[in-house]
Order: sequence, then C-alpha cells, then structure tokens
Amino acid sequence: MENKINIAPLAELTTSMWKFRTLVTAIKLNIFDTVKNNSEPEEIARELKLKTEPLERLLNALVAMDLVEKNDNNYFNKPISTEFLIKNSKRYYGDFILMYEGMDDSWKKLDIVIKTNSPVAGDNRERLSKEIFTKGMHNNAQAPANAMASIIDFSNRKHLLDIGGGSGAFSIILTNKYENLKATVNEQPAVCEAIQEYVDKEGNKDKIEILNGDYFKVEFPTHDVALFSQIFHSNSVDQNKFLLKKVYEKLDKNGLIIVTEFLLNEDHAGPLFSALFDLNMLKQTPNGKAYTFSEVKSWIEEAGFINVEKKPLIGPHTIITAQK
Repeated sequence: MENKINIAPLAELTTSMWKFRTLVTAIKLNIFDTVKNNSEPEEIARELKLKTEPLERLLNALVAMDLVEKNDNNYFNKPISTEFLIKNSKRYYGDFILMYEGMDDSWKKLDIVIKTNSPVAGDNRERLSKEIFTKGMHNNAQAPANAMASIIDFSNRKHLLDIGGGSGAFSIILTNKYENLKATVNEQPAVCEAIQEYVDKEGNKDKIEILNGDYFKVEFPTHDVALFSQIFHSNSVDQNKFLLKKVYEKLDKNGLIIVTEFLLNEDHAGPLFSALFDLNMLKQTPNGKAYTFSEVKSWIEEAGFINVEKKPLIGPHTIITAQK
C-alpha cells in the first residue's frame, strides 16, 4: 500500500512566516492605501517611489494571498483589505499586525524560555503601551466590543468598571450605544494619555472617566458591571482571585461581571490559537498563561459570584458572565 503521509503539512508550517512577513511589508510600504480601483503597477510604484519590478512581485504575492485582486495588469484591494487594512477605516487592523511583528524576536527564543521557565521579552510595557501595544489592542478590540454590545444588554446598567481597559475601546463602544451607561477605564499611567486621545476622538468624554493606576493597588469606584477583558492571562491564579474579590466588594447588589479570554480546552491541548497564545504568555510574562473555563469558573465562584455562564463572543474570544 502506498504511503500517503507526506511533508506538505510541515512545508506549510515552515513557510507560514513568509505570508506574515509579506503582509507586514505591505502595511509598512502603505500598499493597501495606495492601491485604488484598477491601479497599474507603474502608477503604484510612482506614488510610493519604488521600483516597479520588485513591487509587482510583492503585489502578485498579495494576490496569491487573496488580499489584492489582479485584473489584466491592474491591481485593486479585495474587500477584506478595504475593510481592515486601509488606515482611515474604522475597523483598521494594521497596528495590531505591526504589534505582533515586534514580538517576532522573542519567539525565536522560545527554546530558551522552555529551558529556563523564564520570560525573555523584557519589561518594556511602558514604551509598548503608548507606541505600539495600545494601538494594536485598540484595533483588536473593535470586533469583540461591538459583538459584546449586541450579546449583552446594558440598557439597565449605569456604571461600567473597565479594568485594565487598554485603549478604552470597550467603554467607548458600549457607552456610545447605551444612553444610560457611563464607564471608568482603569489603566497604568503610560496608557492613560492614549485612552484620553481615543475618548476625545471616538467617544463621549462626559460619560467616560479614566482611573490612573495599577489595578492591584488603585481604589475601585462602586459600579454595577465590571469588565475583565483579556487581562486574566497576564496574571497568576492568585492575582486573578485577588482582583475578583476586590471587584466583588465594590460591585452593587445584583451586579454583573464579564470576563473575556482565549480559553483552553479542558485538556489544555487546544484550540490551536489558545494553545499557541499560552506559549506567547510564557515568553512574555513571569506569571501569565491561558486558562480553561473550569479554572476561571472556580475563581469566580470562590469570590462569591453565582450563575456563571460562558458563550462564544467572536473569533477566538470567549465571554464569561456571572452575578453578585
């Protein structure tokens, strides 16, 4: 019998970085903003001050990746690129992609991380928060925040505490949709200036306050809904238990907590994104990791919350809710 096992899956894994690097290069060179309807390569090259021949090879690779379409010798963006890779799009995703490019070197040291059980990324969060990380997180938060605004009814909620809220994207989107809802976004000092910029640009500054400080140390205001959006994976089990108890003390009676995470299966061996993300947290943080639903549920119930439920949010995001 012929052996049907072949190297194709390994070859695909080995060259997968080529696609990512091609995408990053196109964003850096401003390809998607320059490619208009039926643009000729000579015209694109002239506008970008590039040589036509290497540019055309890049464009052809983007066509093969289904990001750009080719008609005769003209190029134009596919809908996904128009929606997510044009800088003035409200759903722009390019900063998030560039943020991950900055993590590439630390992935090359994963063998050292495994051997030493110690992160190698270094403590550069303050710089990344303002220059790269917060922009990337703002891109990445748009879709789950809009999905949450539709999945959960906030019409009877008055005050959202957005803990470790990044750019404030969730608070901006939720307070824009729900008239009676106000929000407090808690973040570290390096991020707060960026939050204010996003609030001024996209939100309502009369409805959103910024609480500057470490979420382990700062005094939380009273609130009737608390959001932990993608922060548990940065912390240890004990740190997450501490935060849940801290929120419980300030949450109104019948208050709601919401957790979003990239949850692992109960055997920890999938789904693929969460398993890889677990490795990412191993190399990036001293205590962070991906968790299972049963692990998070046990902390929530230990803190005193009831009616713990989970449901899919969007993509790899899962949402967990519970009540006081």
